[in-house]
Amino acid sequence: MIRIISHLAIIILLLAIVSYSQTDTTQTDISTKKAELNEKNVEVLELQSDLSIHDNELQYIRDEIEKLKQYNKHLEDSLLAKQIQIDSLKNQQNQVENFKLIVNTFKDDKVLTSEIMESIKISDVVVEDTVTQLIDVDDSDFRTRYNEALNLYFDRNYQVGIEKFSELLNISNQHQLSDNCQYWLGECYYSLEKYSEAISKFKKVGSIGDGNKADAALFKIGMSYLKMGKNTLAVSSFKQLENQFPKSDLLGKAQQYLTTQEKF
Repeated sequence: MIRIISHLAIIILLLAIVSYSQTDTTQTDISTKKAELNEKNVEVLELQSDLSIHDNELQYIRDEIEKLKQYNKHLEDSLLAKQIQIDSLKNQQNQVENFKLIVNTFKDDKVLTSEIMESIKISDVVVEDTVTQLIDVDDSDFRTRYNEALNLYFDRNYQVGIEKFSELLNISNQHQLSDNCQYWLGECYYSLEKYSEAISKFKKVGSIGDGNKADAALFKIGMSYLKMGKNTLAVSSFKQLENQFPKSDLLGKAQQYLTTQEKF
């Protein structure tokens, strides 16, 4: 009888050990799955924010192209009208008046060209605590070089992109596109997973240029902290975005994180 009881005790002990081992393994699997889910959620949020930011940049390019098309049409119409006037005077004997008309034509076209160049500039935005000063830089050249640097980013040529955006910032940090240059400089570092460098670049965006990238920079600071595992600092950045830019298109993404952060 004692032997049977001993055998039963041994069996019960073995069953308890097996049950504990299975429970411990299950808990480990759950923890692993939660970590994987958190990582996927962060990646989804990052992709959503990138799409919003890139959509804004593409819309800016579309608007610029549309403006150029409209002004080119105005210029063509003006030149055509002047050419008709010149042709109508070819058979007239008064060469002096003909010459004057030609001179006036070129003067009018020069004025029109100047108006076109002024019109395609982006409207100035007054930014609080930003020092305004005259910019001794060719606007057209700056914009051309900016678009070239931006194409390098979209082609994932981040290192060369860093060089080009840095060159533009050395030329001027008060041009209307200077904050865009500073922002995409941060994006290059972010894409290279150099999050500390990205944060330092994003923090300078709000104090230069026309300020239209300040909200996007704050959001990416939060995402950078998130990538570094510094959730408290990420939350702080998202709340700062919420307070400073209540109408930002990125606010929804920030609020999504703030209300579901326990899932990340």
